Amino acid sequence: MAKPLSTALATAFISAMLVTQSHAEAASVIVFDASGSMWAQLEDGETRIEVARDVIADFAAERDADIPIGVVSYGHTRRGDCGDIETVLPVGQHAGGDLAATIGALNPRGKTPLTDAMARARQLLPRTAESADIILITDGLENCGGDPCALAAEFAAEGIDLRAHVVGFALEAEAVQTLSCVPEQTGGQLFTAQSGAELAAALNEVAEVAPVAQDVTLTAVDARNDKTLSGATWKVADGSGGAVFSGQDNGRIALDLMPGDYVADVTAPGFAGDARFTVPERDAPPVEILMEKTQATLYLRARNDETGEPLQGVEWQALNVETEDAVEGMNEEGGYFPLLLPPGDYRIEGSAGLMTGATSVSASLKDDPRIDVAFSAPKVEVELTAPSEVTAGTAFEATVAKADSEKDYLLIAREGSPEETSRYQRMGNRVGGDGTQEFTAPSDPGEYELRYHLARDNSIAARSALTVLPAETRMQAPDQVRPEAEFEVSINGGISGHVVIVSEDRAPDEIVSRYQRMKNSVDGDEGTITRTAPETPGRYLLRYHAGDDQRLLVEQPFVVAE
Repeated sequence: MAKPLSTALATAFISAMLVTQSHAEAASVIVFDASGSMWAQLEDGETRIEVARDVIADFAAERDADIPIGVVSYGHTRRGDCGDIETVLPVGQHAGGDLAATIGALNPRGKTPLTDAMARARQLLPRTAESADIILITDGLENCGGDPCALAAEFAAEGIDLRAHVVGFALEAEAVQTLSCVPEQTGGQLFTAQSGAELAAALNEVAEVAPVAQDVTLTAVDARNDKTLSGATWKVADGSGGAVFSGQDNGRIALDLMPGDYVADVTAPGFAGDARFTVPERDAPPVEILMEKTQATLYLRARNDETGEPLQGVEWQALNVETEDAVEGMNEEGGYFPLLLPPGDYRIEGSAGLMTGATSVSASLKDDPRIDVAFSAPKVEVELTAPSEVTAGTAFEATVAKADSEKDYLLIAREGSPEETSRYQRMGNRVGGDGTQEFTAPSDPGEYELRYHLARDNSIAARSALTVLPAETRMQAPDQVRPEAEFEVSINGGISGHVVIVSEDRAPDEIVSRYQRMKNSVDGDEGTITRTAPETPGRYLLRYHAGDDQRLLVEQPFVVAE
């Protein structure tokens, strides 16, 4: 049903239709009826055109000139011409005086081609506009053969938010209803005016235009330094206490809020804050919530006192030296761990496996210190007994006492070599706790040391210098043998390894396959072994390699002859 419209209402209506649109995304066009019938008088004795001029003048003085608007008029130039349609004000930002003067200069005289005039208005609207309004102000119905309902259907099918509104001047209710299809299909509104009282009543109704939600950014900032917090728990309610948003998020959130009053209650680890704010109808400013410190924060990190490396899996305890209350926390990672606690003086203690550390600190609301705590493990006094000299490749015994764990391990390493070990070395050289273990001296003479490593941190708890003396390794075989004939080889020296036959030009460090090494292995004890000559005549080498590092111990040339 058409709503009554007044002079004041017309101004409010047009303004309400336009002020809700953003400058960049929407546009509006007034389609103004300047046909000859606009000279007819209303009940108060004023002509329709005079009322319309006053409406536009009042509207022009009140409206925001930054909002784009345009005007299409019909019937103001020629009598009896259905083509008398003109863009009298292109879509753009216009001062109020320009808009008022444009309407004031119109002199009604022609017909009412309102359908084509509305189509012309649509052409003025940018194709990229996300929303638009066409406001038809008319005192009569289409009399040029146009179909406003069909045109409204085309508007509705375009896929943008295009609303077409109809303002009827001195039109009977039945006449106005013939134009109701226009706002019904486009989401617009339909109004009519018959008296001043009706116009005033309609003014109050249309002035209550539904507000548009505003994009409001809320930021929780540390009141001490204005820095945005990394995370917060938000509770936002409207003026009546209704929940608008609740949940955990980062220190900055963006909400679509309707104009009105709001309250934000925000908490974060060690912080709390609240703010009351108002969202205006347009251009809502960002809102900052000052977060006051409610608990002191200590950032704790455990470091290995020997290596300086951060430790993981640290259990922390902070004991208030005055109240004796304790605060505990578990840091699974190796970085700084925030411990929240009331202000005061504390004894900080931590443990990570066998390693422990402690320090004393003062906690306040003023700042959040980062504290590195040195961790160390109890000293382990392992007793390691072993000979100081052994012959290369021979067996010797080493005795361990006061072992720390059955997973500790004992290695023979070159003097001055790196102390890092591989997982394979650790697993393959476990000593199994206290007791005597048998070891084999390296085949390469030189200065070594026995190193006892603790399984808990791979550190060295005991060392024993070891000098490896050269072994008298010898090998003797015939100088010449027949093809594929078996022959005897005499060896000694006590170094286990392998004796293989290779071609004369094979490099000393070119090791045979693992299969060949196993097939031709020797234990190094003095004795005689048997080898088979190659089937091809020629010059060959008989080589004796150590088993631990594949080093060539001794070689002898021989000939395979027919």
